Amino acid sequence: MSREAWSAQSSACPEAATMPLTLVLIALWALAFLTFNTVIAVRVWRLTHLPRWRRAIPALLLCAAVAASLSRATGTTVVAETFAFPLNAATAIVGVLEIRRHRARADGVAQGESA
Repeated sequence: MSREAWSAQSSACPEAATMPLTLVLIALWALAFLTFNTVIAVRVWRLTHLPRWRRAIPALLLCAAVAASLSRATGTTVVAETFAFPLNAATAIVGVLEIRRHRARADGVAQGESA
């Protein structure tokens, strides 16, 4: 869109001027959520007492979510709309639960040894 067309559109519709800021905020939130999911998946992967298949679950869910999100580029938005957010949410939930379970087990062992 040319600069003249953009200024004509923004003067005709005042809400259009705030739209790019909204999109930037949504993109920043999505990037923060992706970063959070990546950190969680890596932290779970590093828990050596878990079997490999359980360590891989958050990373595999994250990869599936990224693949679903990237399917928008091919024009298949139904896949992204249906699967991307639930897979991202599942990554966060499973990862946080595994980390909490690990911490609870570590705290239980530490308290049992000190008693």
